[in-house]
Amino acid sequence: MNTDFIKDAARRLGLTCTGIASAHLPVPETEQPVCPLASGKGMERYDLTSLLPDCKAAVVILFPYYNKETEKTNLSLYCQLEDYHLIVPAYLEKLSAILTSYGGTQRCIADTSPLTERLLAVEAGLGFVGDNQCLIHPVYGSYCFIGAILTTLPLTPDAPMDRECLHCGACQRICPGGCLSEGTYDYHLCKSYLTQKKELLTDREMEVIARTPLIFGCDECQRVCPHNKGVPITPIVEFRQNRLTMLRKEDIESLTNRQFRTTYGNRPFSWRGKKILLRNLDIVHAKTGL
Repeated sequence: MNTDFIKDAARRLGLTCTGIASAHLPVPETEQPVCPLASGKGMERYDLTSLLPDCKAAVVILFPYYNKETEKTNLSLYCQLEDYHLIVPAYLEKLSAILTSYGGTQRCIADTSPLTERLLAVEAGLGFVGDNQCLIHPVYGSYCFIGAILTTLPLTPDAPMDRECLHCGACQRICPGGCLSEGTYDYHLCKSYLTQKKELLTDREMEVIARTPLIFGCDECQRVCPHNKGVPITPIVEFRQNRLTMLRKEDIESLTNRQFRTTYGNRPFSWRGKKILLRNLDIVHAKTGL
């Protein structure tokens, strides 16, 4: 089934990175350990029909979010925006309604399913996976959220991109926890993971968090990646508004949990609660004074 109609509809919404993946994802011979923050494990990560019976394809859309970095910030770029879990689904539902007008059944996913969405994007011809394990688009680099619409419509899939990472080693050298090595990723010492970890941190883990000023997330491997050089600012208006570049202890310390959710509930870091943020603020402040 020709896919021009859905790609044209996406472009009218300002979404220029859309591709089609087959419902039959290739399963890698070996899997890297799955971070406990991920929502799925095992074969369910590759089986689209487990989420939508009789699924024939997936419409995959990238949502670029890059903004110019500020000189002083303590939040990862994606955390400076309103939560993409609130913004991306609204776009997907609009496109899903168009697909439904052609028949079939649809299901929208945006970091809310067990599926390995990076592989979906690769199979849809939207990029390749870098040594830092991020999906990399040739225009927008790795600063992209991934959304998808599973469909029972027999859409013609796109071909994967014939490109790969430069393998320059920049991400491996800069990683605060040294969690990247020879194309593998060990989440145990990934700063982004550690800033979200609820369990008691070891001295080594606190040392990793303290190595850069960010209190939630970590952009180091993306910051030095040559594939991200000169990437354009996001064309999505929602990701250019209401940015929050600094979160200070005095901003949240006196808030009740309810007040915290009211004030920051639309931010990507809010789901972990203020206790983890205060812990991270103390760790970074002890090292940097920020």
